[in-house]
Amino acid sequence: MSQKFGDLNWFPDTRSLRYFVAVAEEKSITRAAARLRIAQPAVSRQIAWLEEELGAPLFVRLARGVELTESGEILLEHCYTVFSTLAQGYRDITAHSASPKGTVIVGMPPTPGEFILPPLLTHIRDRYPDIELRFVEGFSRELEKALIRGDIALAVMHDPPERSDILRRELLVENLHVVGPPGSLSQAQYPLAEVAELPLIMPSRPNYLRIIFDRACNERSLVPQVVQRVDGMWHIKALVRSGHGYTMLTYGGVLTEATSGTLEARPLIEPQIGWRLCIATRAEQKPKVAITIVEEAIFEIVTNFVRRGLWQ
Repeated sequence: MSQKFGDLNWFPDTRSLRYFVAVAEEKSITRAAARLRIAQPAVSRQIAWLEEELGAPLFVRLARGVELTESGEILLEHCYTVFSTLAQGYRDITAHSASPKGTVIVGMPPTPGEFILPPLLTHIRDRYPDIELRFVEGFSRELEKALIRGDIALAVMHDPPERSDILRRELLVENLHVVGPPGSLSQAQYPLAEVAELPLIMPSRPNYLRIIFDRACNERSLVPQVVQRVDGMWHIKALVRSGHGYTMLTYGGVLTEATSGTLEARPLIEPQIGWRLCIATRAEQKPKVAITIVEEAIFEIVTNFVRRGLWQ
């Protein structure tokens, strides 16, 4: 019988390699077990088995977590190659199947949705006419609940929670900017202490932007001068445009207005306050080609915006 695998005499299953990658990325067996949604001893056994099979330690055990050894770093690099090859095999096989079809319900907050949805709809209609897109607007915490209930297939969210039933894929990190009417911001950057003294128009809690802004102020014993609470991004921007005060948004949140000159934005410093924009999906969701296609399209659209300097 011909030998198709060269001199290979070691056949680990992908499960043990997946456990190893999770521990390497999380730098903790406990966090890896939570991410994988399995018991910690099961992860430890797989790592011990790999180390025994390879005859080399893969991790250095520390007081808080673990670090890769040189052997572990080599194995991690090869694991990424293996999983990348398997993923490409999946894509190659599905490319030969019938045209993907189905309905994909996508949830997005108002601001990123303004820039993502038009090119996303064009991309899907032009290339995958049998995929129907439906869109749901909501703030990140609302979308989180809809995702867990199964009301939507995927969501673009700010700082999705670290929970075992949600998978996260980072798109970019957005830093907050102070936003004012044209000609109102004379400085190139604004420290938080100065921003806190401005008349601010802000959403009310539990809006996540408000939560992280208040948290930063509390950590520095600052009391922000919120003169008006408005729970609606378009209404906030309308009031700022009319000279009623200032607000805090990411640059992407005012990209259209900053480009047209109807609002202006300056970076917040001392400290910078940022949040991650991510694609979130349910961990237990049955894999569907249509959902994967939409996710990849969103990722490419945002990456292209960032590459061109249109989103920061």
